[in-house]
Amino acid sequence: MNRDLSERLENAINSSTTLKGLAGFFKGLLVSVFHRSPLRPIKLFFNGAWLEHPLHAVLVAVPLGAWTVVIVLDLAALLFRVPNLGFASGLTLGLGTLGALGAIVAGLMDYMDTDPPIQPVAFTHGVINILATALFAISFFLRLGSNWAITVEPAILSILGYLVVTVGSYLGGHLVFRLGTMVNRNAFRAGPWEFVSVMALKELPENQPRRVDVQGNPVLLVRRGQQVHAIGAVCSHLGGPLEAGELEGDTIECPLHNSRYSIKDGSAKAGPTTSPVPIYETQTKNGQIQLKMKR
Repeated sequence: MNRDLSERLENAINSSTTLKGLAGFFKGLLVSVFHRSPLRPIKLFFNGAWLEHPLHAVLVAVPLGAWTVVIVLDLAALLFRVPNLGFASGLTLGLGTLGALGAIVAGLMDYMDTDPPIQPVAFTHGVINILATALFAISFFLRLGSNWAITVEPAILSILGYLVVTVGSYLGGHLVFRLGTMVNRNAFRAGPWEFVSVMALKELPENQPRRVDVQGNPVLLVRRGQQVHAIGAVCSHLGGPLEAGELEGDTIECPLHNSRYSIKDGSAKAGPTTSPVPIYETQTKNGQIQLKMKR
């Protein structure tokens, strides 16, 4: 269906076999370089696991803010003849372009965790923003070559770059707010707030993760003797089923992108996830495992 502009864009992108092919090929290339290789720490750094927040979302604010200032300074110089703005405009343009390069790298690290139908849209978003960055970079070097003079040619390139990055930003918003890319998959989990029985203790084998549904909330149970640990069963990163992951010591690894969580408190122990999973208090009563969400 094409009920609005966002759906029309998304469907047009996903109907292109060329874009889908390029998106899949490029993801495969990135995965071969960064997944479970000596370069994986670079991926995790730019995912933002250390920051507990997607780094791409932080970095994109730098070029968007800087480039907006560039447009204002250029227009002030060209339309209103305000003097001595060339160096300030060029410096701001350079800062924005450097920030964009960081945002591009962070976006690529996030991109390798995407799958269709999100993947072609994310690929198109990236290509558009790389094109915008190239336009701003050319504008920067033209200014550098003319001793930071604000002339029509570099100003037009900056305006074109701004228009292009606006389209890329629109697609970026669609990826996050329509398609849920890189959002916490457990953001709306709540309850139960009082203990409820979920299963008999004797039915839960030791060290064998088991997923149960508790009032609509997927919960992962891991038994250690008489102690039962309970955390959210859905990976916060991109919704992977933790019960299908590998249990190692006191952590469990998501089978999709290898994020790791503590079974004791749900905290994130390894990226690319940037968010913990819900944690539940447990008790055993009359042979039944009972749990409630920990406040």
